[in-house]
Amino acid sequence: MNRKIFTSLSIAATMCFSGLTACQTASETKTQPVSATDLHNTVCPVSGDKVADSKLVEVYDGKVYHLCCADCHTDFEKDPAKYETAVAADPAKYGIK
Repeated sequence: MNRKIFTSLSIAATMCFSGLTACQTASETKTQPVSATDLHNTVCPVSGDKVADSKLVEVYDGKVYHLCCADCHTDFEKDPAKYETAVAADPAKYGIK
């Protein structure tokens, strides 16, 4: 019985490390897609504060939005279309050149 369990675990680990199963962490699933356009906004679309050196980003509808803090990240995820519309209406307000 123990040999069957060990064998099953070994197979599962091998599949995970070889990429045959979905063994990604939450942070790995939030990576920027290759086709996304980075807006390089310097002002957070949620709070209106400067983004500064924050590494927080959201990818929505093929665009990368830079955010100032984790609270804004949470708010953005609740209604991303709201912030996309605001940025598209006045890109200069968000530091987009």
